[in-house]
Amino acid sequence: MNENTVRPQVHVVDDDEGVRSMLSLLVESWGMEPRVHADAQSFLESGFGNGSGPHCLILDLQMPGMNGAELREALQARGADIPTVVLTARPNDPLAQRALTAGARTVLAKPFDAARLETEVRRAVEDAA
Repeated sequence: MNENTVRPQVHVVDDDEGVRSMLSLLVESWGMEPRVHADAQSFLESGFGNGSGPHCLILDLQMPGMNGAELREALQARGADIPTVVLTARPNDPLAQRALTAGARTVLAKPFDAARLETEVRRAVEDAA
């Protein structure tokens, strides 16, 4: 990638600082630009749709305050078409189905396979491009 290439932005929304840090390092290792958010509200206030280049969202489902399904619903209501990969320890929870109904691409179970997550994120970024 040359210095004029715009790196895709991958927004990580997770209330667990350790998970955010690990995901940030993974995203960076894939040649993408991580943007981390501790909760759904800070993501919504970040101007996530601003900036150049494609972007996507890695979203934790179970968070205090606004959960991941509610965030996807809020994005859908705003017409914000940001490809989303949901991570959760409970992939069969009704919240996971709500997130999919609200436009998430896929739900991956925690602990997740890093190679599968990379594949899903790269597909999301390609779709956003």
